[in-house]
Amino acid sequence: MKRTVAIALVLLAACAKKKDTGPAIQTATVARQDIVVDVEATGVITPINPVQVKSKASGTVLRIYVETGSQVRKGDLLVKIDPRIPQNTYDQAAAAVKAAEANVAVTRATFSRDSALLQQGMITATEYEAAQLAYANAQSQLVASRTNLDNASIALEDVTIRAPMSGTVIEKDVSEGQVIASATGNVSGGTTLLVMASLGEVMDSTLVGESDIGNVRPGLSATVKVDAYPNRTFHGVVEKISPQATVQQSVTMFPVFIRLDNKDGALMPGMNSDVAILVEQRDNVLAVPNDAVRSMKDLMAAARALKLDPAAVRAALGGGAGAGAGGAPPSVSVSETQCDSVQAVVAKHPWAQKKLQDLRQQMMSGGDRAQLFPQMKAVYDSLHIDAGVARACAQLRRSSAGGTQMAAGGMDETPSGNTRPRPGLVFVAQNGTFVPKVLTLGVGNYDVTQVLGGLQEGDKVALINAAMLQQARAERQAMINSRMGLPGVSQQQTGGQQQRGAGQGGQGGGQAGGQTGGQTGGQTGGRTGGQTQAAPAPAPAPAPSGGARPPGAP
Repeated sequence: MKRTVAIALVLLAACAKKKDTGPAIQTATVARQDIVVDVEATGVITPINPVQVKSKASGTVLRIYVETGSQVRKGDLLVKIDPRIPQNTYDQAAAAVKAAEANVAVTRATFSRDSALLQQGMITATEYEAAQLAYANAQSQLVASRTNLDNASIALEDVTIRAPMSGTVIEKDVSEGQVIASATGNVSGGTTLLVMASLGEVMDSTLVGESDIGNVRPGLSATVKVDAYPNRTFHGVVEKISPQATVQQSVTMFPVFIRLDNKDGALMPGMNSDVAILVEQRDNVLAVPNDAVRSMKDLMAAARALKLDPAAVRAALGGGAGAGAGGAPPSVSVSETQCDSVQAVVAKHPWAQKKLQDLRQQMMSGGDRAQLFPQMKAVYDSLHIDAGVARACAQLRRSSAGGTQMAAGGMDETPSGNTRPRPGLVFVAQNGTFVPKVLTLGVGNYDVTQVLGGLQEGDKVALINAAMLQQARAERQAMINSRMGLPGVSQQQTGGQQQRGAGQGGQGGGQAGGQTGGQTGGQTGGRTGGQTQAAPAPAPAPAPSGGARPPGAP
């Protein structure tokens, strides 16, 4: 008997535990705080305008005067190339110039002499013309020789490589004794000797995801941190955004370039960086946790999660009654043309526009919608506008804009990027229950969102995300159970199995008592089997068969 009572107590405790309604709804207090909206990414420090230093002359590198990291000024000597071939070419050009000058002198004298002889009639015109042509050819040869000498002089100077700019040597690609190719006489572009860059300013090249690139624009401030200086923050400005996206591991990203001041040379090319681009910042503003904010389409689901009456919640927001009954006017199907007409009529009446704007601000501030909607309907009626059409137009433009700032009359909308004001839904704890409120939201990050209207500092709002997930899980489980055969079939099968197990238990107990020869064992086995059999079954179970008693038992 004691064992039976213990089992019954365990079953009662299990049933009581099963009736638990779940964890209590947590709340958070609406308070003022700073909100920072930024876009985070990783990047690499790169020089702004790196310059590849090449040689116009080909030959063997005799000496390199700088190393990687050397600071140089414009005109400083960098590399010396073997000058023998350019020197020989220069000497040949110089000799050719001297020969050309002598030839010009000889042909000039011959031409002068033939001119005098022609006047005396000593030579023919043909001989005179030949002397004149020889003199002209000599002058042409002298000009060509001087040009070749200038080119040879330039080639001789090219064997001495000097810095084209002031900056830092960030890369050295050749060594002494290496034979290099000319940059002007080779189709491959020649051999790169050094790479230089001015590191007074550097660029941080980062990749921003497609979902965040809409918030980034040139001119935004950014902060950069590198592992080399964990306690130092570098400040920069977004300079440009590449219009061509890149795809990395099936993720679309856009290159963003941030210019950084680096006068002290702390940032070096190739450093990995953590970038934070500041999009918006609000100081000491009213904020609500994101876990407490839902959209209007989640109204019914949130009400069920909080164990509230959905009809009462809808009525509290002014959506439970029709037009003329103190609720919101019913929505109808409208077109863009109708909405443009409504907006034009409202714009012609400034008093109505201001009145509608005031009423909407009162709604956003938590006013009684059941009283405000009839006033708004009266204004629309005075303008001969159907209130249901006006409401449908507001919903149409709100859905097409993806969040709006309701302006005069609730019809004009002023988008301002991804941080424009938008409506939201919260549940405020009042008098032991939760009351729904519509509020206007501003900028927000992953944790909190700015409250522009609808809540007061100190209000406690329900954190309903976990409750909604639990409610959705329970609804899915209930749907699965409803599809598993006819109601009660599984319970009947379980009861029959328990009856058969109870009978087998009683019979086994009697047999065990017979084997030991003890009458007490047989009686105990029979009683236990009968009790176990009768406990789960809805109807009395048949008694154990007589064969279950041990031989010789009374």
